[in-house]
Amino acid sequence: MADWMGKEFWIDGLKLIASKSVILIIIVLATGLALKLRKTAIRRLFVLTRLGSKQRDTLESLLLSFTKYVLFIVAALMCLSNIGVQVGPIIAGAGVLGLAVGFGAQTLVKDFITGFFIIFEDQFSVGDYVTINNGQINGTVMSVGLRATKIRTWAQHVVVIQNSEIRVSQNYNRERMRAIVNVSIPFDTDPSVIEQAVQAISVRLIETMPHLFLTDPDGVPVEPPKLYGLAEMENNQLGAKYTVTCLVKDEYYWTAGRELRKALVQELRSRDVAIA
Repeated sequence: MADWMGKEFWIDGLKLIASKSVILIIIVLATGLALKLRKTAIRRLFVLTRLGSKQRDTLESLLLSFTKYVLFIVAALMCLSNIGVQVGPIIAGAGVLGLAVGFGAQTLVKDFITGFFIIFEDQFSVGDYVTINNGQINGTVMSVGLRATKIRTWAQHVVVIQNSEIRVSQNYNRERMRAIVNVSIPFDTDPSVIEQAVQAISVRLIETMPHLFLTDPDGVPVEPPKLYGLAEMENNQLGAKYTVTCLVKDEYYWTAGRELRKALVQELRSRDVAIA
């Protein structure tokens, strides 16, 4: 009883509590400082990269979140160790639990890894029009997450696809696109007539709609509408098929194709050329 009530006992207890408290405060302060430093370091790191703003913001957010949890876990283990808790069994138990979860969530882990590389490699971003898995899904990207990607189709349906299921993707929003328009003309039509019609269309569209076309630094269209050639003439009951192409800005891909088809119909009709 004397040992419990003795002055030295309380003094030693207070010293122990004080020392433990000081160490805990140091751990908390060091963790707070590390959180601020890691935020500055990550942001400066991405400033040096050539990633786009969407990629940079997404990856920066992911790294900030990941490093925050890592620092919190390390700080918690240090605090527990400081107050006398054996952290070895906790770490071992967490490792076994993580291994069990990993075996049971292989698809989820695969989704995360695939999602990370989709974002890092900038395969597609929010707002891009894409075709997934050879035409199985076509639409505009609504969101790109680590687990799944959301795509809104032309019919306004929202399709959610797991990232690990995305094998082939075609992106229609990467600076340049080639508009390709096919038109079938009777076999007895002189090919030079078709060539003259396409040349007239090219001049008119460049004058009236110059914003559609991909241009060089001097503002000259890189590839104005031109007759690619006779694409097909065998086993075609409708006639000879000609192909007209031009390089356009990605945001005007669909508009350019529509305007090119309309101009072809009008020009060929004005020259009394029948269209199959």
